[in-house]
Amino acid sequence: MIALAILAAMSLGSFIATSQILNSKKMTEDRDEVHHSATLVLNRMTKDLNMAFLVKSKELLGATFDGEFAFEGSEERLDFVTFSHLRFLQGAREADYGEVSYFLVPDPENSETKILMRRQSGAVDKDLQAGGNAFPLLTRVDSLRFEFLDAKDNEYKKLWDSKSLDFANRLPLAVKVEIEIYLPEEERKEKFTTIAPIELNQGAVAF
Repeated sequence: MIALAILAAMSLGSFIATSQILNSKKMTEDRDEVHHSATLVLNRMTKDLNMAFLVKSKELLGATFDGEFAFEGSEERLDFVTFSHLRFLQGAREADYGEVSYFLVPDPENSETKILMRRQSGAVDKDLQAGGNAFPLLTRVDSLRFEFLDAKDNEYKKLWDSKSLDFANRLPLAVKVEIEIYLPEEERKEKFTTIAPIELNQGAVAF
């Protein structure tokens, strides 16, 4: 009986130790996956923002063009035109620029988190928020925040609209991006931040 009791205690201790190791391994893998995914997303956003641009004249696309090259940003949504547009089909009649949007949508599988979406459209029109296709980039997002560096006072602004009086025909010097992701295994949130400079930030491109 004593031997059985000792064996049972040893088995229980081994089971608890194994469970703790497996839980720790799961938490580490989950954290690594989140870090990897967040890094890829921030790199994608930085590349898009690096190549954002404005156009004063519509001669670039011909006299029939009736769209707008603009840059519109709020704390949780960003819509702009960039030279980073990718053509996925060979021979597709698309330019090297297009509309790009970043925004959050509710996660249908988890009411407590959201999904970060990226919309891309090869057609530039008057509505920077419509057209093209939107794809999920990142899940388990708790919050998304943009801030825009103004060259006039070197301060970050919460809103930016290149069609408004305050920011007419201007791009921000840079965009600060902050993403907060929920880690379910650790029951906590982790914040990821980057600052994406805009290369063509001296105003509109004079075509």
